[in-house]
Amino acid sequence: MMEQTSLTQFILILSLSSVYCLDSTIVDLVNLEKIELDIDVGRRVFKNVQYLGPGYASLQNLQSIKFDTCGHLPLFNDSFKYTPYLTHIYIQKCVVINVKSGAFSQLPKLKVLKLDLSGFSEYKLDQFMIFDMVLSLAMTQIEVLDMKDVWETAQTVNTFPWEEVNEMLLNTSIRELRFTNNVNVVFPTGRSVPSPQSLQILNLSMNSLNEILLNLTHVKYLNLQGNALGKYLGNNSYMIKSESKLEYVCLANNSISNLNTAIFNEQPYLRIIDISYNSLKEVDFDLSPLVKLHILNLSFNAINHLDHKSITNLDRILTKSDNILQIDLNYNPLHCNCYTLSFLTWMQRRREHFITFSHFKCKYLNGSISPSNLFEEVVLYLERECMDYSYLMVIASIAVFAFIAILLTAVIYRHRWKLRYIFYTAKLKYVKNKSDEELTEYVYDAFISYSDKDREFVINDCIENLEQGVLKLCIHQRDFVPGEDITDNIINAIQNSRKTICIITRSFLDSYYCMFEFNMARMESIHSRNGKNTLFLVFYEKILPEELPLVLYELIQNQSYIEYPNDEQGDVIFWQKIKDAIHT
Repeated sequence: MMEQTSLTQFILILSLSSVYCLDSTIVDLVNLEKIELDIDVGRRVFKNVQYLGPGYASLQNLQSIKFDTCGHLPLFNDSFKYTPYLTHIYIQKCVVINVKSGAFSQLPKLKVLKLDLSGFSEYKLDQFMIFDMVLSLAMTQIEVLDMKDVWETAQTVNTFPWEEVNEMLLNTSIRELRFTNNVNVVFPTGRSVPSPQSLQILNLSMNSLNEILLNLTHVKYLNLQGNALGKYLGNNSYMIKSESKLEYVCLANNSISNLNTAIFNEQPYLRIIDISYNSLKEVDFDLSPLVKLHILNLSFNAINHLDHKSITNLDRILTKSDNILQIDLNYNPLHCNCYTLSFLTWMQRRREHFITFSHFKCKYLNGSISPSNLFEEVVLYLERECMDYSYLMVIASIAVFAFIAILLTAVIYRHRWKLRYIFYTAKLKYVKNKSDEELTEYVYDAFISYSDKDREFVINDCIENLEQGVLKLCIHQRDFVPGEDITDNIINAIQNSRKTICIITRSFLDSYYCMFEFNMARMESIHSRNGKNTLFLVFYEKILPEELPLVLYELIQNQSYIEYPNDEQGDVIFWQKIKDAIHT
């Protein structure tokens, strides 16, 4: 038997044959606080193997035990029967581990359980074993539960029992819960069970999760790094909208290209946000409620610049006098050109808010990279270059605008009468079937367009010689509807008359409304009468060709007209020709 010793730490490497003689070896180490065991009881052992036998009952100071690089380690319901004082258990690098329900129920003082099966274990835990293990931990004083790479990926049902784990730990003193480095894990999102009030640290990193929904009222630290939440977080949040005390959230390495705009709403205590190692190009998620935000980690993303919306979004926080926000944009492919100059200038103005601002580099249009520690010089260079470019763009824009304006003016002027005709026709809601042109009944046989200075000729001669028969004339002084717009009366007269007769004199050419009537009648012939000539010109005065407007001169070159003879014999022929023209 060994004499009592002050030894507080002891490392033993044991095989199955040495397990049974361990009690007599260790019984006198009453001051022992920590022990590390390398145990392999063999895979063929089907009964309880008491590798922590009665000899451990005397080790009342033993608080920590570590199973390291073990072979087959079964944890039965009474494996810790003689070590009730344990507060810390560490299990790692075990090839095979088998946890029975109630394995930890005899450890009322247990505070820390760390289980790491990465890289070694052939047999890991399914959801039912995790359920049983956590159920037994509910009878302890557990504060830290760390499970790394413990998930049995070959199982057919791979939904992590989050709701059950939450409910079983609800009345414990759990402070830290880590479930990391597991693959093929499906997280339930149908119902969100509140987390234990004592839980402050939740680490679910490296689990390949593609959906998640948490109810975190008291948690302060949340790590979701290394999952596959990018698509999900584009339209959803990682937690329900409720009162939150969250101070740190890590969404790094989640293939995020964009985030739900309201993802950080109702989290007023957030101090650190880590979204590094993603594919973000903009910062369009709302940060305005985060008055306590201290660090925004955007490093290793795809940001080449921030647009006006993103800058405005960040400025809402940065403009607050007491704000100490630090933004990490390191290792983003920043571009330095005239298009991004406003962003670079904003960065320089807010330089105290950027981590390692002086070390920033950016890429020019020619592909070259600016040297570090010269960011201010880069901005100054671009300001000079882009000023000349801006002047050139302004001049070019003015030139293009002027060209378009001139071209548009020319087109409008060229087709001014056509446009005016269309406008006034649409205004009157004129509807006509062109195919029934010959069947149309007109109110008047002819509309007489004349200058007021030629009124006597129209009243004394035209009416007398043309209305004595069956012809009905439209005379504006007699037939226009009082109170209507004069242009409406003109369009109505032209459209309701078989022909329009223009009495051409110098006063006619000088009159705005006479020329308006002439051009509207010309448009009527072209666009509403299937090209049939409805305009007839009567030259009441001798007018030289150079005195005529170009459009009128071109018209008399292609169409017949008649001159007033002003003699008794010629008058008879003159009036007969007008009657024939009206009926043609």
